[in-house]
Amino acid sequence: MSIEDRARRLADDPFEFFGGSVNRMGSIPRDEMLDLQLAGLRLRFDELRNKIPMLKKLADEQDITEIRNIDDVVPLLFEHTMYKSYPPALLQKGRFALINKWLGKLTTHEIADVDVSDCKSLDDWLGVMETTPLRITHSSGTSGTMSFLPHSADEWEVLGRSMKMTIMQRFGQEHVSNAPVHIIFPNFRSGYNGMLRGNDMYAKHIAGGEENFHAAYPGHMSSDVLYLAARIRAAQSRGTLDRLEISEDMRVRKKEFEQLEADMPYHLQSFFKDTFSKLKGKRIWASGTWNLMHGMATSGLARGQKNMFSPDSIILSGGGAKGMTPPDNWQQDVCQFIGIERLTMAYGMSEVFAHNVMCSEGRYHLVPWIIPFVLDPETSEVLPRKGVVTGRMAFFSLVARRAWGGFITGDEVTIDWDSRCECGQTTFHLAPKIQRFSEKTGDDDKITCAATPDAHREAMTFLSNLAA
Repeated sequence: MSIEDRARRLADDPFEFFGGSVNRMGSIPRDEMLDLQLAGLRLRFDELRNKIPMLKKLADEQDITEIRNIDDVVPLLFEHTMYKSYPPALLQKGRFALINKWLGKLTTHEIADVDVSDCKSLDDWLGVMETTPLRITHSSGTSGTMSFLPHSADEWEVLGRSMKMTIMQRFGQEHVSNAPVHIIFPNFRSGYNGMLRGNDMYAKHIAGGEENFHAAYPGHMSSDVLYLAARIRAAQSRGTLDRLEISEDMRVRKKEFEQLEADMPYHLQSFFKDTFSKLKGKRIWASGTWNLMHGMATSGLARGQKNMFSPDSIILSGGGAKGMTPPDNWQQDVCQFIGIERLTMAYGMSEVFAHNVMCSEGRYHLVPWIIPFVLDPETSEVLPRKGVVTGRMAFFSLVARRAWGGFITGDEVTIDWDSRCECGQTTFHLAPKIQRFSEKTGDDDKITCAATPDAHREAMTFLSNLAA
C-alpha cells in the first residue's frame, strides 16, 4: 500500500488505522509518522484548497498551490478570531441567513441557501442547521460574541470512534476493554457549545446507548441564554451594561436561567445521591473541567464516600473554569472519591478533533493525526522542529475533511521534538504546563497571522464581506 493510501486511512479513520489499539498508536515509528503526516497534509490541501472559499482566497493571495514540506502550510493556518469574524450585529439581530453566508466560506458544505427565515433565536438557527451535514459547535462567548465552528457529522463520528482508543485505554496495558461503561456527566445532557456537543458521540461510542448516559440535567442547554450571559459579562467589563439591548423574550429567559442556576446545587446533590447509589462498584466514565469533577468529589467525601466505583473507571479532565484556580489537592480528592490511582488528563480544544492524553510521566502526547507547530508568539513565524522549544501552539488536524484543519491557538506550550518520552511512546509530547497568553500578559491575546499581512488582510476582508 502506498504512503498516500496509508495516509488517507489514517486521516479518515484513526481508530481503524491503528486497529483500535493505543499501544500500536503510541509505538508508531517516528519517521513513519512524519511521512504519513506530510502525505496526509498534502492530501487534505489538494482536496480542500479550491473547495473552501476562505482557504482558496488565502492561498491565492500567497500563490500557494502545493505543499512540499510540512512547514509550507504555516501561512495557511487560521487564527481563532476567524471563526467569529462576522459582524456582531448579525447575531444580535438574528440575521441568520447572512451568518450562513459568512459560515459557508469556511466549509465545503453549501449552506447559504438553507432556509432559516423562520429562525427567531440562536437555538432556532442551530436546530435548523442540525438538518444539514453540519454539527456546528460554538464557544462560550466570554468576549461578548461567539465563535462558530463548522464541524460535520462525519468528523464527530471519527472523534467518537477514536476515543475508544485514546481515552478508554492506557499505553502499556496489555489487556484493555472497549466494553460500554456508564457515563456520569454533571451537566446538561445536550447543547451546542464545546463542552456539551460531544455528548452524543460519548453516549454512542463509550456508553453504548442512552440508558448508560446519566446527566445531571436531562434537557438541552440554551445557546441563547449562554450568549446573553456572555453579552452581560462583556458589557459589565466595559461599563456599558446600562446600554445593553435585551429583548423582552430574553429577559424572561434570563430569569428562568437565574432560577435554574439557583436550583443547581439541589439538583446536583439529588443527582449524585441517586446515581452513586445505583452505580456503586461499577466501571464508570466521567468528564468535565476540574471544578465540576472536584465539586462532585467533595460532595461525596463530605458524606464519607470513598472508593465508590471500580478501580478501572476513567475520569477525563483538562482545562478548567476561566478565572478560577484549582486547589493543589483536587486530583487527589477526585481519585480518593472515585477509587482510582490517577485521572486521565488531556489537552485539546473544540477546534481540533483529538484528545491528547497525559502519560504516566506527566507529558501530553499528541496523537499522530495532529500535526503540531510551535510559532514565535510575536510574529507567528514557525520555530525550528528540533530540540526543546517554547512558543505558541498551532495544529493541523488531518481528520478535518469538510473544514480547514489548520489552527493557531492562544496557548503557550513547550514541546520536545527529539527525545523519546520515558513512558515509551514515540509520539511528540508537551510539557504539562500549558498557559494562555492572555493570562500570562494580563490582557487580550493578539495573535499575528502567519500569512503575509496583505494576504491576511485581503482574506479577512473577503470573509467579512457578505456581498461577496
